[in-house]
Amino acid sequence: MLRKLNFTERTRIPFTAMRIALRRGDDGILTFDPALDLTAVAAPAEGRVFIEAQYRTTYMRFDCGTVREPRIPEERRLSEIDSDRIVRFRVKIVDDQRRVLASSNDVVVSCESGDTGTRISLLPVNFDDLGDQVWRIHFEGGQPILELNNRIEGIENLARSDPAFFALVYPAAVREVLTRFLLLDGSDGEDSDEWPDLWMRWARDMVDAALPSNADDRSAWIDDVVVAFCGRHRVADKMRAAEEDA
Repeated sequence: MLRKLNFTERTRIPFTAMRIALRRGDDGILTFDPALDLTAVAAPAEGRVFIEAQYRTTYMRFDCGTVREPRIPEERRLSEIDSDRIVRFRVKIVDDQRRVLASSNDVVVSCESGDTGTRISLLPVNFDDLGDQVWRIHFEGGQPILELNNRIEGIENLARSDPAFFALVYPAAVREVLTRFLLLDGSDGEDSDEWPDLWMRWARDMVDAALPSNADDRSAWIDDVVVAFCGRHRVADKMRAAEEDA
């Protein structure tokens, strides 16, 4: 299915205007359950509303009525999406000439993590064949995803409950994401719904310190965030306790 939408200057639809839950049906096909509140979005009442679902090269679009009269479609099965766990969603409002009037940023939803909106997963987890790698960070539509190797038996249980796994993977993942956004991409940590800025707000709350502008200072700031993250989750204590129980 080809997208033929003409992009113009547009309004941003905030994450808080949409909530999307993802579930797996008895046939194994994912189905999404959306809730939209577009009352605060500056868009014409007659604008057409669409929800787009995408994973890698697969894509589907769903007609959701108008801004004035939103309508959730009855058929919401993602039969053309080549994923059994996570999907990227975006909401768009277009006019009768297919010009985009308003759009949201992409958000990745996992069928395990539930809905989005006021609770946004900064680091969704996906399982894929990674060859000899145990894990990696993949950026899907600008959002970081923690990918784990599904060739390793029991890795889902390890990711959920093993303190050694948490201690060895998550601090390193946080460091990699912040390094990408701050040192490679040069994010300024503005107050927006862009993924780098959402991460910066989380990191600032973690250390209760402003984002420095100098690259060397940013490297030290990332170190402080990782240290604070480990302290908040008592990473070393949990790993020592796991070793004692082994």
